[in-house]
This record gives sequence, C-alpha cells and structure tokens, in this order.
Amino acid sequence: MKSAAIVMHARPEPMHEHHPQCRPRISVAAGWLTMACAVLLNGYGAMAQADRAHGLVAFHAADYGLALTELGPAATAGDAEAQYTLGVMYAQGWGTLADPVRAADWYQRAAKQGFAKAEHNLAALYLSGSGVIADSHQARVWFERAAQHGSAKSAHLLGLLYFKGDGVSRDYVAALDWWQRALNGHEPDAGYNLGILYRRGLGVDQNLATAAKYWQRAAANGSLLGQNALGMAYERGEGVPRDVVKALGWYELAARHGLAIAAQNAEVLKGSVSARARAQARHFADSHQMAKDRR
Repeated sequence: MKSAAIVMHARPEPMHEHHPQCRPRISVAAGWLTMACAVLLNGYGAMAQADRAHGLVAFHAADYGLALTELGPAATAGDAEAQYTLGVMYAQGWGTLADPVRAADWYQRAAKQGFAKAEHNLAALYLSGSGVIADSHQARVWFERAAQHGSAKSAHLLGLLYFKGDGVSRDYVAALDWWQRALNGHEPDAGYNLGILYRRGLGVDQNLATAAKYWQRAAANGSLLGQNALGMAYERGEGVPRDVVKALGWYELAARHGLAIAAQNAEVLKGSVSARARAQARHFADSHQMAKDRR
C-alpha cells in the first residue's frame, strides 16, 4: 500500500483607449470639444457594456466565437471581467487558436485591476512558464494577491510553494497557514494536505487524531485524496479506531471517481476481509455518495 503524499496539482498595455473622434482639433473651441468628447465616450462606454453583457452570455452558452467578438470592445475599454474571459478563451483555444502569450496579456490587464481569478490564472502561468517566462517569485506574488482577494485555490497553491520551497524558503508553518485559509475557503484538498502535516509532524507536533480529523473534513467535502487517506487511517487504526469496513468504503468511494491508488488499496484490502465486510463497505460508499448527491 502506498503512503499519502502532498497534492501537487499556472505584456501590459494601456487599460483604456480614447475614442478616435475625440482627438482635439485646433479650430474647435475647448469647451465644445470637452462636451463632445464626454458624450462620445459615454456612448462608447455604454456600447462596450452592452457588448460585455452579450459576450458573457455567449461565453456561458459556449458560443465562443460570438463571445470573442462581443467582449473585445469592453476588454479594450478596461473591463476586468471581459479581459479575464478573453484570457480564458485564448488559454483554452475556445473560439480561437490557443495563444498563451495573448492569454497572459489579458490576464495581466485584469489582474492589475485586482480581479482575483485573473490574478490566480496569471500566477499559474508564471508557475508553468506558459505564455510567460517561468518565474516562481512572480507566481507567489500573484497567488498572494489573489488569495488576499478571496481565492481559496491561490491560498492552496501558496501552501504548496512554501511546502516545497519553490521560489520561497521552505516553511511548513507558512504552508499550514495558507492551507488553513484555503480550507476555510472550501478548498477540500487543503484539508488533505493539512492532515499530511499533522501525520508527519511538519511545522506542528505530530498528531494522528488531528490528521484524521482533517482527512474526515476533506473526504466529506469530496477530496478523493482525503478519502483515500482516511481509508488508510481506518485500515491502520491511526488517529481513529481501526475499522476495515469504513476503510474499504472510503477507498471504494475515491476509486469510483477515478483515483487509481484508492482502487489499488481497495483491491488489496478486499482480499483480507469477509464477504459481509465487503458488502457493508459497498453500502457505506453508496450511502455517502447519495448524501453528496443530495447536497
């Protein structure tokens, strides 16, 4: 049976344009020019907002070609959500050829306005070196900004950076802090990672019972790795009373959703338990799946 491991699951331009009809002419009085430009810019802004609304509807309807066309004016006018959405389409190749450089450009425009999803995606690009030069320091900077703006996923990945010492000094206490923030933001795999810290005694005193509690929380919220780790805790009696039915049940639940290591653990354990225990484990997994589906 394999042991658990930490989850290792990354060109600025002007934000606004002036309407071309608002270029000053020497022969026009300044007061008239100011008023005319204001009217034209307000009209341009209203049109851009209408395009934005149509573009977002098209995007969520998976009509990416229309979304790309409609979101362009709003993105060029400085709308952060439109800029972020264009970044997603260029990153994924939706409605256009995939272009990670243009994706990074649009993410950066939106990120500079504090749009958390764009900050997170820009950080991920810096982490992977897609569309930008890989830079773990910049990844950390943008993950921190996104986390400060409420991104639990960014808090989770910051924990990984501190755990691995990637672009920062290795710091298990900092990893624990960021994973706790991520878990509070409903990122279930952060609970799995917190359990690993307590099981191994990294940055905290070793405490198998606390590790199991974090895995229980992660497992209940759908973390496949949390479910597998909780299965191991029940199989070994580490931090919880030994219970092979619950162990096999958690393995089976994670295996049903594609976690290969859980499937392997389930097969090994099945060979050493009774047919009755196997049936009880299936019922256990079925009950938890139905409870999750009702939520």
